[in-house]
Amino acid sequence: MYRMQKMCQKCPVDAISMRKGKAFISDDACINCGKCIRVCPVKAILKDREIVELEVASNIKSLRKGLAKSKNKRSKNRMIKNRMRQMRVQEKVLRNTLKELKHLKL
Repeated sequence: MYRMQKMCQKCPVDAISMRKGKAFISDDACINCGKCIRVCPVKAILKDREIVELEVASNIKSLRKGLAKSKNKRSKNRMIKNRMRQMRVQEKVLRNTLKELKHLKL
């Protein structure tokens, strides 16, 4: 518990709070300085690269699970193409959102 409190104290913007013995990071307040990652006693905080790797692995696992249920090669190909189309749409949404964020005036 003491080491968790130490992690909270390391945060320069007080983005980490303790609730019921667990540390919670406020995404809105976090400035991604990485200090909490270095001092986390249980290595529970992931770097952005690690989050991306986990998400990719999860997406592939989900797709493979769906493919296993498909009966023939044609339906499997259709499922893969459909997933790729969905991902392209998500990519466009994210790209446009990032573009708008750059122009956001405070």
